Amino acid sequence: MELAQLKSFVTIAETLSFTAAAKALHVTQPALSYQMSRLETELKTKLFDRTGRRIALTPEGELFLPLAQSVLLRADESLRILRDHLGTELGVVRFGCNPSVAANLAPPVIAAFRAEQPNVRLEMTEAGDAELQEGVRNGSLDFAIVTAPGFPRYLDITPLGSENLLLVTSAQHRLAGRKSVRLRELADETFVMASDTYNISAHIVEACRRAGFEPRVVCQGGSNDAARSLVRHGTGVAILPSIAVRGSHSEGLAVIPLEDNLTRELNLIRGKDRALTRAARAFMERLQAYVTKQLTRMPASRRAAG
Repeated sequence: MELAQLKSFVTIAETLSFTAAAKALHVTQPALSYQMSRLETELKTKLFDRTGRRIALTPEGELFLPLAQSVLLRADESLRILRDHLGTELGVVRFGCNPSVAANLAPPVIAAFRAEQPNVRLEMTEAGDAELQEGVRNGSLDFAIVTAPGFPRYLDITPLGSENLLLVTSAQHRLAGRKSVRLRELADETFVMASDTYNISAHIVEACRRAGFEPRVVCQGGSNDAARSLVRHGTGVAILPSIAVRGSHSEGLAVIPLEDNLTRELNLIRGKDRALTRAARAFMERLQAYVTKQLTRMPASRRAAG
C-alpha cells in the first residue's frame, strides 16, 4: 500500500467523483481507476459502489476513510518535523480559536511574531469548540484555544484563565444606568445571541434556565461585531465575553456586570502525541503567555458605559 493510493482514495471519497479527483490530483482518470483497483485488490474488499456515473462509499470504505486520512496527516506531520529539524522548512503554523480571541487577543501576537519570523506563515481557523477540537484531533491544527469544559482523552489541556460574561445593552436601555444586574431581571428581555456553533450560547441559555426563565432569542448567529451593532440599534440585549467589549468596542453601549458572576474558561489544547515544529511551538508559547496575561489583568467585574 502506497501513500499515493491513500491520497487518491481520500480525494475520491471527499469529492465522490473520479473525474473531479483526477483533476485535483493532476492524473488521468484511467490511471486513478487503476490505482483504486490495485488498492481494493490489496485490501480484498470494495471501497466504492459504482452505479453509472454516481459513486458512494461502501461500509468498508466508510470505515477505511478516517484511517487513511489519519495516515496521510501523520505522514505530512512527519515531513514537516523533519524539514524543520533540517532547517529546510520555512514554517507554517496552523492554529484555531473562537471569534472573540481571534478578533481581540490574537492580532497583536500575530503582528509581533511575524515581525520576528517573516518566513513563517500563520493560518488561523476561527470556529466553535467542536470544530477546533476535531481539527486538533485529526492533525489539521497544531493547537487551538477553546472554552469547552469537557475534553476527549487525546488532548493535552492547559488552562489559560477565565473571563467574565457581561450584559450589553444599548445606551438608551432601561438598565443602562445600573451598576449591576441579576440574570433573572432579564426574563422579559429579547436576546441577541451567537450561533449554536459556539459554546458560549449553550452556556448562556443554561444560566438563564438556572435563573428561572427561557431566553427569548430574536436574532441568532454572526460575529461579536454583529451582536454589538444589533444591540446598539435596540434589537435586544446580549451577554458577551469581556474581551469583546473592551475599549472602542463598547462605544454607544452600556456594559454591565452580572451579579450571577457568569464566567467562561479559556484553554489551550493540542494533541497528546503530536510533535510541533519549532515555529509552531514558539508561536503557541507566545500566544499562551499573552492570553494568560490579558485574562489576569481583567477585573472580577467592571462597567464600561457607552
